[in-house]
Amino acid sequence: MRSFENIMTKNHGNAIDSTSSDNANTSNNEKKPEKIKSVEKLSKPVYYIESPTDDTVLIGIDVTIGKQEINKEKPLKISWFDTTRERTMLAIETRRQDDYFAFKRVEKEGGGFYYFTPMDLKIYNSNVKQRLVAGSDFSNDEDLIEAFLSTKKEQE
Repeated sequence: MRSFENIMTKNHGNAIDSTSSDNANTSNNEKKPEKIKSVEKLSKPVYYIESPTDDTVLIGIDVTIGKQEINKEKPLKISWFDTTRERTMLAIETRRQDDYFAFKRVEKEGGGFYYFTPMDLKIYNSNVKQRLVAGSDFSNDEDLIEAFLSTKKEQE
């Protein structure tokens, strides 16, 4: 994992805690958790996804965060398209720093941490291309992003 892992630590620099839990310990001098609209889309269209405990994740297209309530618990619903199907996971904690995003999955679903890094050519060539059945070559970030976005259009 990259240094972005530290975004999930409680006192990391500019990380924003957008935990939905009502049980969060906050004192008067701590910032309140960020409020998330009912459904919010992350700023970048395509992300590289890493998890130390889940090797089934790799690419996230049109990542959204949604609020919901299940048996008085308020986990956040994280959804994305992964080039072949829609994926959804419930998160008990989320963090953001700039365009990076991370979440802790609810234990009932297997737990674990997930780290989202905006996709670019460097990340694609070093971490993604070799894991794809037909990894293509791209000359710029725009063509790369468009190729991933087209996989979602093909499924619609």
